[in-house]
Amino acid sequence: MSPTRPSHWWQFTLLMGVVMLGIGAFIGLRPAFGARGPILGAWWLDVAAAVVFLARGILNVRQAADRRRTA
Repeated sequence: MSPTRPSHWWQFTLLMGVVMLGIGAFIGLRPAFGARGPILGAWWLDVAAAVVFLARGILNVRQAADRRRTA
């Protein structure tokens, strides 16, 4: 990277983190609103996917905040 141009990858990381948080929240909260069945075939698989997406989303948002401070 050029020393005169700051890196803007933190914006992409933030966007991906917010999208992952949204997907995780949708999968995790869907049963609370009268869903007919699991999205991924089994309830345990839905819970596992929601946890993974939420955790990865949180990590991405934190990483984006750190990158923004250093950019």
